Amino acid sequence: MRFIDIAFIVPPEGFADKVIAAQEDDDENIDKHSYVWRECKTSLKQASYDKCYYCEMKDIRSDGTVDHYRPKSKYKWAAYRFDNFRFACTFCNSRRTDQKTGEVGGKGANFPLFEGCVRATCPEESDNELPLLLDPCNAADPDALDYRTDGATVPKSEIETDPQRMRAVTSIEAYHLNHSDLQEARRQTAIEIQEKIIEAEASMKRFTNGDITARQAYSSAIRDLKRRLDQRAELSAFSKRVLQAYRNKPLVEQILAAA
Repeated sequence: MRFIDIAFIVPPEGFADKVIAAQEDDDENIDKHSYVWRECKTSLKQASYDKCYYCEMKDIRSDGTVDHYRPKSKYKWAAYRFDNFRFACTFCNSRRTDQKTGEVGGKGANFPLFEGCVRATCPEESDNELPLLLDPCNAADPDALDYRTDGATVPKSEIETDPQRMRAVTSIEAYHLNHSDLQEARRQTAIEIQEKIIEAEASMKRFTNGDITARQAYSSAIRDLKRRLDQRAELSAFSKRVLQAYRNKPLVEQILAAA
């Protein structure tokens, strides 16, 4: 998960008029006006370079969907709010069973709050609400997650009573962030990054020792590592975390400094 600044995403033409028309209908008919958020998918998707806001993957098996961060079934007042829309893949947005582990994940219509918290009944009350789900459009939330080199997503904080740890634990399950296929994709990415670092170091050593032909190999390896950090790349947040584990190496430190 990485931060997506939804404030800079432009809604499609005519969005405001369609919202006004939909709001004139009864709340029970919200789903009849699904075109309001469905027509926003292209704009939302482009903002993340076609990646799911929650897992940073491009799901080639489906076209993805527009998720309501605050579910429209529980927050009718947020059903047509553009700032409540998130582009999500099927496995993060819908309840699915991991065929390899049997674990069930996916957000669905769940939106748990901290114990004792009152659910917001209007936009003005939303700032007083304490959701247990991390929001990729909240600048501080992605930082609550960390990753192991085996591809597993874990809470960054180790303090059991830390609210951000509680939110991370809940979100990892809710967004299915440790689905076996996703975890394996991260593990493979970590291996490839490690191999590129070794390749870059070996090429630089040969170049330093007078092998002029090694310069191109070094440049290519550095390019590939930098591409891993590009916002357009899948799992770019995870790739950054993997590279940080090697920041004692000068070439990695330079790549991270330029990112």
